[in-house]
Amino acid sequence: MRVKVSGRGQICLPAAFRKRLKIAAGDLLEVIESGESLILYPAKKKRDKKKLDDLLSRTSGMWKHLDLDGTEIVRELRKGSTRHVW
Repeated sequence: MRVKVSGRGQICLPAAFRKRLKIAAGDLLEVIESGESLILYPAKKKRDKKKLDDLLSRTSGMWKHLDLDGTEIVRELRKGSTRHVW
């Protein structure tokens, strides 16, 4: 889908995208430059730092017991498959 950039650098997001992503007037969007592309996505709501720190401390190291790393686990799961993993 194409949108036109105004003289002031503004664009209009199509209603279908706004509805699907639940973007309302006044919401903030993050903009990232990736090569010759721009990526727009809804800005995350502010998180409670204490809750996040608590969650990270409770889950820290929970996968230490695994003998394989993630790539090796995926390779094991896909053995015999025709899909190539890295």
